[in-house]
Amino acid sequence: MLAPKATTDYDLTKKRLLRKLDTTLLPMVTLLFLIMSFDKAAVGNAKIAGLERDLGLIGLDFNIGVSVYYVTHFACQLPSNMALRLIGPVWLSFLVISFGIVSISTAFIGNYAGFLVTRIMLGLTEGGLVPGIVYILSLDQLPPGGRFLVEGIITIRIGILCVFFIPDHPKNSRLLTEDERALVLEGTARNSNLPDASSERRVRPRLILRSFTFHVGLCSLCHLFVNISLQGLSIFLPTIIASLGKFTTVEAQLRTVPPHLVEGVCAVGNAYLSYRLRQRGICIAIASTVTIIGYAIFLGSDNSHIRYGACFLALVGSGSSSPIFLSWVAENTAPEAVRAKSIAIVDSAGTIGSLIGVWAYLPRDAPKYRHAHFLNLTVACISFVLVIIGVLYINLENAKRDRGERDHRLSGKSQTDIDDLGSQHPEYRYQP
Repeated sequence: MLAPKATTDYDLTKKRLLRKLDTTLLPMVTLLFLIMSFDKAAVGNAKIAGLERDLGLIGLDFNIGVSVYYVTHFACQLPSNMALRLIGPVWLSFLVISFGIVSISTAFIGNYAGFLVTRIMLGLTEGGLVPGIVYILSLDQLPPGGRFLVEGIITIRIGILCVFFIPDHPKNSRLLTEDERALVLEGTARNSNLPDASSERRVRPRLILRSFTFHVGLCSLCHLFVNISLQGLSIFLPTIIASLGKFTTVEAQLRTVPPHLVEGVCAVGNAYLSYRLRQRGICIAIASTVTIIGYAIFLGSDNSHIRYGACFLALVGSGSSSPIFLSWVAENTAPEAVRAKSIAIVDSAGTIGSLIGVWAYLPRDAPKYRHAHFLNLTVACISFVLVIIGVLYINLENAKRDRGERDHRLSGKSQTDIDDLGSQHPEYRYQP
């Protein structure tokens, strides 16, 4: 804890800490997410720019190529977060640099086999980035090949910078002064109502098993459903928009920018609103409602202008809810080892959803893709219901703890066992 000096000293330290994080960690993380977004958009834009023709892809080859990315992406997410716990944030820098190298190699592929290999390697190198970044934050006109080359060069440069700017655990970070370190650890304990500032990096199987809670399971299922609707539409958005009129490749690609731009603004706004209100679930439910409206319009109208408007709604709704699931699970899991695994589990479930989403958009259903839109509408409705159930569960569980109905969990346990209870501790309170 900070020494009880004058309140102004505490406030000045807090402001200095926030300014330091805003000028170092936040810009780096924002760049990483931006680069990962470029990668997901690049393959969809390359498709309408002649990728299939250049590589000799036919039938379902494109879907298969995109799918293998998500398979390896899924396989490495949990192991990657375990490695992050053991090695530290330099692991993220390694992943980013590797991601950039693979992205550069994508610019030089000339056949289907090369496409498959690079998509597999992209999944391996990119899969651990999102859960790793969330875990770190919870502590505190070109041809198809050209766009991959530029993206890869930028990514490697960012990866090198990550070595110096991604901080270690607050207890060990050289970025923080002693007063700032104490302030961060105090905030960690206050957010969970428990002293949870352990920097221990060894992985214990018992804590891995404790990651599989009702809340983590519900968030995983919802994140899977949200990513079915989000990632499938994101990848095939250039194809969908190209079918809405007689556009050139560039004109179709340019028309994908406004929906994604609005999606990004709304995602930040919804995340901020959920933080200020301390109501993650309700803000997710509101975003899910927007998704439902968007896909209902896709199914109900053949007007190209209205369908273009539906692209905005569908992306805004899914894109504004997906990131909050990771924040929701990070805030409702402890200790840190359990939190790292839980974030990876939820993000892995989202990857499975992305894989399903890719196969919702099949060539035989073009150009309206009604089967895909019906699937997306269905999972958005289910996700909405599940989120409401999750909010009700959290309020019920917190009420039980207020009444002392979980105090029996402390009986007959050693201090180590009590410390390991984390979010199962009677004094821990979930955030709805």
